[in-house]
Amino acid sequence: MRTLLVPMTDPKGQDSVLKVAFSLVRTFSAHLTCLFIRPDPRAAIPFMGEGLTADAIQDLVDASDREGKARAARTYAVFEETRKKQDIPLGDGLGPEKTATVAWEESTGFIADRVGRAARLADLTVVPQPVDPNSEDSADLLNEVLFRSGRPLLLAPPNPSETIGSTILVAWNGRAECARTVAAALPFLHRAERIFLLTVDDEHPDRPSLEGLSLYLARQGISADILHRESDDKSVGETIRDTAETLGADLLVMGAFSHSRWREMIIGGVTRHAIHHAKIPVFMSH
Repeated sequence: MRTLLVPMTDPKGQDSVLKVAFSLVRTFSAHLTCLFIRPDPRAAIPFMGEGLTADAIQDLVDASDREGKARAARTYAVFEETRKKQDIPLGDGLGPEKTATVAWEESTGFIADRVGRAARLADLTVVPQPVDPNSEDSADLLNEVLFRSGRPLLLAPPNPSETIGSTILVAWNGRAECARTVAAALPFLHRAERIFLLTVDDEHPDRPSLEGLSLYLARQGISADILHRESDDKSVGETIRDTAETLGADLLVMGAFSHSRWREMIIGGVTRHAIHHAKIPVFMSH
């Protein structure tokens, strides 16, 4: 794992994301790009009232541009403060030795145009857990990485633990999304001290079993404990969360299940529960 990405749109709530990302950069001696996305002030022109004069429209565009630049400056200050505190140098990750480096980039445009495209060239993208229902940017970042990049993401909770990936819980249901996620998470699995493979309720007879997953990992030199749990009066998502807490897991690995409805990607219930309620970082891909 050599290239990580953190897309940013606002200085608020970035502390936990940067803490997680910088920790991973140090662990894997990787390169991290923090990409700030500033809205294009001209994009709102078609939605402005017809009664506005050209000068009034230009004033609004200029005001939006100033606000975007000010927000970028505030976010950069948070980034730079964290970088200095973590003592990780600026760089491009192309040096002869594998060392942790970080870089700051800015881009102007729509989140949908920028994030998914940038994430395609990252081994992992770290995004904030969308815990604030009023923050559309967090949900947009997650959706764009999940559904448009073809690459895995890591959800950073508001209060991440000091360690990430020491004890890993893999939630398995045998779907293709799970298989793809486990394969992408191999760099973490190889480093873990303990790994637990979990299924909740009955396994689907037409999908690869938990025992089959255990054999697959064993051939990779990875040993894991197998767990079967019943959800009983809880939801599957609650059972996964409670199991992770009981085990002291500091990373949850799971596939992001969804289905298409009217050409929109609708996130499944278990995935949605993990996205909004997990207390530890969640590694997932679609």
